[in-house]
Amino acid sequence: MRRKVTAALAALAASAVSTQPANSANYASEYSVTAFGLRIASTRFESTIDDRSYSINASMRARGVARLFTTTAGTLNASGDIGGGAQSSSFDVRYTDNGRDKRTVISLSGGRVTAASNTPNVSKGDDWIEPTPAQLSGVLDPIGAMLIPAPSLRQVCARTISTFSGALRADLKMSYLRTIPFSAKGFSGDAVTCRAQFLPIAGFNRSKREINWMRDKGRIEISFAPVGQTGLYAPVKARVKIDGATVNVTATRFEQLTN
Repeated sequence: MRRKVTAALAALAASAVSTQPANSANYASEYSVTAFGLRIASTRFESTIDDRSYSINASMRARGVARLFTTTAGTLNASGDIGGGAQSSSFDVRYTDNGRDKRTVISLSGGRVTAASNTPNVSKGDDWIEPTPAQLSGVLDPIGAMLIPAPSLRQVCARTISTFSGALRADLKMSYLRTIPFSAKGFSGDAVTCRAQFLPIAGFNRSKREINWMRDKGRIEISFAPVGQTGLYAPVKARVKIDGATVNVTATRFEQLTN
């Protein structure tokens, strides 16, 4: 479950190259993760987005009181194409949890998962629900899923996002909640807040308490803001009610560096 939470937190937030296509721009974003009013983690993202593709590199680390219980730290790399929206091609997250190395790698083509691996292997019980090939088609990795194309702020929420995290296949059914003012380093303007209903599809043990709780009682709110002039929107805030806690993710930086 921790692998899924790490990937998800990392998904709620959004490298320079020597020669870049026309309309290429670099972006930097930083996020603070809190629970019980205490800072527990931070993430930093560096992104390059042009007319045809995106590339995102990130680092994450446990912070504050969380360091008393875990030494989690890691990196993430994701890339894909842009054509009417993000289309994932690769996702690679590596992290160390209390001295134990973990990794999830996903390869995709045309919205279809072509390969996926987890180190260590995911524990599969007798009630494991294996994803079918059809369920692994038309999906995005956890990062690509959070780059949303929309003609306007209000229309960001009018969609269901199909995600695959390396094991878990789930949908996020989104609906509009409100429009809010939002400010961070590099950005000041409106953001749209969507409610996201968590719908697990496959890739989990049917008796998994955390999955069932999130499906039945969990609450997810994600606020999106425009990424420059790309026509894409990315998260700037998230509030996730999980069993026993509410986790908040807030962008402290959301900045275009070059264009």
